[in-house]
Amino acid sequence: MQTQTLYDKNQLKAELEASGVCRVTLNNPTQLNALTKTMAEGARELADLLTQSAARVVVFTGEGRAFSAGGDLDYLLHLTSLTAEDSAKAMLDFYKSYLALFTLPLPTIAHINGPCVGAGFCLALACDLRFVVSNAKVGMNFVKIGLNPGMAAEFWAKENPMLVREMLLTGKIYSASDIRLKSLFNSVASKESILVQVEEAADSIAKASPQSIRLSLPLLRNPALPREEVMQREAQAQGQCMSTGEIAKAVAAQKAGEVYQFKI
Repeated sequence: MQTQTLYDKNQLKAELEASGVCRVTLNNPTQLNALTKTMAEGARELADLLTQSAARVVVFTGEGRAFSAGGDLDYLLHLTSLTAEDSAKAMLDFYKSYLALFTLPLPTIAHINGPCVGAGFCLALACDLRFVVSNAKVGMNFVKIGLNPGMAAEFWAKENPMLVREMLLTGKIYSASDIRLKSLFNSVASKESILVQVEEAADSIAKASPQSIRLSLPLLRNPALPREEVMQREAQAQGQCMSTGEIAKAVAAQKAGEVYQFKI
């Protein structure tokens, strides 16, 4: 399959397949893909490129044996020399740089190939789907180094409040295979099995209607919306889908035993 290198600098690499699957690799293996200021700059650049690209789904993973060991400790120590106001401003910019990449208007998949800790785990939680290799070490250990959680950590706690609260308040590191963590992941399996499952999920999403997914994502990512508002927005979105003509073509192809290639 033809692949285009969309981005390869600032400790990030993005490969875009003709199918619309884009694979983004955190590429700082000597530091277990710690989240550096350099990578943050790359995240903003790549986010802009992805929104203008033909990508239909984005798969995030880490180079080498880790997904991400969390924040770059050297950068955090540098910030301790600043005033509280200046370090707060720097951290907010840091968060927004990364989350611009992980909260794209595109479905996102975390392929957690190894240790995934602290801010790195927050980025995995920001993804729509999460597949993790058995026994990978995961957790959010901010409080273990005297730092309150960051990277919107408390926001992601809404997904599984009791468990994620425990992770944030204790700073404990867990095995992804811990049965209590099952609800945080789509699948926990061997390295080989997870790779297959990620490929299948990404390919299925890439073949689906981009318009349908684009309209659905804001509702999926905001479970706090009242039911009536969700139904109202669903109806408006379905009206939009019905007006394009793709539904008739897709249904006709399905009846003929063919696969329709969505354009919109």
